[in-house]
Amino acid sequence: MSKNYRIRRATAADLPMVYIGELDAIRAIEPQNEARWKDALRWHLQQWTQSLDRMFVAERGTEKIGYCFWEAHGEAAVLASIYVLPEVRRSGLGRQLLERYIEDAHEKGFGNLTLGVKPDNPARALYEKAGFLYTHDERGYRHYRYPIVARDASS
Repeated sequence: MSKNYRIRRATAADLPMVYIGELDAIRAIEPQNEARWKDALRWHLQQWTQSLDRMFVAERGTEKIGYCFWEAHGEAAVLASIYVLPEVRRSGLGRQLLERYIEDAHEKGFGNLTLGVKPDNPARALYEKAGFLYTHDERGYRHYRYPIVARDASS
């Protein structure tokens, strides 16, 4: 598939798409947690609004087809979510969104980029192919780190 989409920073108007995508992901990967996820909707809304400056949305024309966002946890930039509509998957869009996370976190001065993913989540292949290295398992998630080379202080 040719790159017939653009990726831009998110706005509050994109949050309904994030809700739909996150719910779709829960239903596909952790269906047993859907009720608990819905019960935490206030927390999710707070998380999403606080992450707007670290959230990207992919669009094809006027259709929103994917997004990603990350959070700052101390010295670490943590990928909180990446989502691509099912009919657009395997087009390279997920990789482009992942690269936006890496670039944005790096531009904001983070050298420690991490993520956690359920072991049976197909996105694991995307992360591993992009160079994320497995570090450990914790609470049902496989955790990864991106090996960023420190920038030269003279540059």
